[in-house]
Amino acid sequence: MEKTFLQTLNLYRGKSALQISPSPELALVFVSLAPAIPGMENKMPDKNSKKYQWEKKLTASFNFEGALEVAAAATALAQGREELVSGPDGNLPSWYRDPAKAGRDGTAKTIGFYRPKEQTPKVRYFLGITENSKDKQGSKIGISLEYPDLFKIARVMEEAALAILGWRKDIESRREANGQDRSAKSKPATADAF
Repeated sequence: MEKTFLQTLNLYRGKSALQISPSPELALVFVSLAPAIPGMENKMPDKNSKKYQWEKKLTASFNFEGALEVAAAATALAQGREELVSGPDGNLPSWYRDPAKAGRDGTAKTIGFYRPKEQTPKVRYFLGITENSKDKQGSKIGISLEYPDLFKIARVMEEAALAILGWRKDIESRREANGQDRSAKSKPATADAF
């Protein structure tokens, strides 16, 4: 079987960085945002020094369906067709992710597209991740997006979604080969699980 090799997408801005990385082992795609190191915002780091706090990143994962939803939303926004993805309240799309529902560790998060308070010719939207905590003091990280960024996100998420289909087949065939075939009694994963 031919393996699809997907690249990680990295976008760097003055105040934050975005990374979209596929995980064939889990048949998921991870979207992470990391803040800039305080004092390094809007500065170029010296050689061999860091600019972003990747240890403080916020990450959300998407399965096949979720990756396609993000791709569709990014495509519509890139084409100036906000009405295709806005909710009845006018808000742009967002997704709630709770790792506990999939049996993984981590806190629940909301990831979504947002309009900037003031649009500039370059900055059209923001992508943000908010950590959902009971005390409402969860971390928030956002990154400004220009039109080309929206196309990049759409393309990477679409390719990752298509690759996930192949990864699912690989994972299932490995389970069968290892005698870990899921019984008919087991419940299939749902979009809510991711």
